[in-house]
Amino acid sequence: MTTGSDHGIDSTSSLSVSDALASLVDTAASRREQEIRTGLASHPQALQALDRLAANLDCYVLSDAQRVQALDDFMAAPNAATAAWVEGRIAQTLGVDPARAHTLVSPDAGTLTIAGQTFSIDRGALIDADGRTAGTITNDGVVQLEGEPGTRNVYTDLGARVQLRETVDGELETLLDLHPADRRGRLDDANVNRDFADRVKDTLVRTRQEGLAMQMDLVYRTVAQQDALYAQGRTEPGNRVTGARGGHSWHNYGLGADVVISTPQGQPSWPDDGNWTRYGEIAESQDLTWGGRWRNPDRPHVEYHPGFGASDAGDFIGVHRRDGLEGVWDRMGIGQQP
Repeated sequence: MTTGSDHGIDSTSSLSVSDALASLVDTAASRREQEIRTGLASHPQALQALDRLAANLDCYVLSDAQRVQALDDFMAAPNAATAAWVEGRIAQTLGVDPARAHTLVSPDAGTLTIAGQTFSIDRGALIDADGRTAGTITNDGVVQLEGEPGTRNVYTDLGARVQLRETVDGELETLLDLHPADRRGRLDDANVNRDFADRVKDTLVRTRQEGLAMQMDLVYRTVAQQDALYAQGRTEPGNRVTGARGGHSWHNYGLGADVVISTPQGQPSWPDDGNWTRYGEIAESQDLTWGGRWRNPDRPHVEYHPGFGASDAGDFIGVHRRDGLEGVWDRMGIGQQP
């Protein structure tokens, strides 16, 4: 991949938001860019990717409509890999050097584990353990495996492990690095409400699209497990970790979940400097309640109880004892059985 005026990713060309906005005239593209910047205000990494893309697109002669389309394409998955892909597609459309366009559209290097197989990446080709080409991958996250009629997507496949690398200023730089988001299938547990699970899955898909490496920690917890956890630091050894007795947590009804941040090695972590705010915004866009806004913030936690308050979980203890989880969900209008 080349850089700067040669139409590649230039790591030194990132503009500040104020400088970028000051240079814009009032066009449909400038208004769309402002809208995107406002929506991503709490996500500095996505804004940096947009800065790079906007600067590099200035190297091309584009109509206002073409620039709007490029921005819309970027928003499908606003991260550095997508920014490269968008620029590459523009280069292809304009007939710019095909080799240069290809290196923008497809990752130069990296790894992919999907569908139970692991591949290395060489200029967009997927190379299997025997050194054979087994498919392709592009910087928009689309995977085509040989022998499969359809494509796969690294963002919507929550079990995919992907690292996309590009040559930036002569050095390989990682543009996207995601570990499996639900490797234990906790969201597919029969004790987890399907409506809730789907909303959490959609949240995870969007965090992946935005380059946020996150994964499931806890979803369902039995009432007995909740009581044991509540006893910790009170009647049992250890530190206090919850203020909810058994039956008073939405986890006990398959309607609460904790999503944490993946380390570079794929392990769960709870860093203070993680982008919890953007995760919370995405969760709230799925009508989930985010614990990061509570008086005592619980940033990994999300829950779903339409029509009921966060403190109403204890009201369902009797229903749960009598009719089980389905009875609770029916009472809330989110039951799974016809």
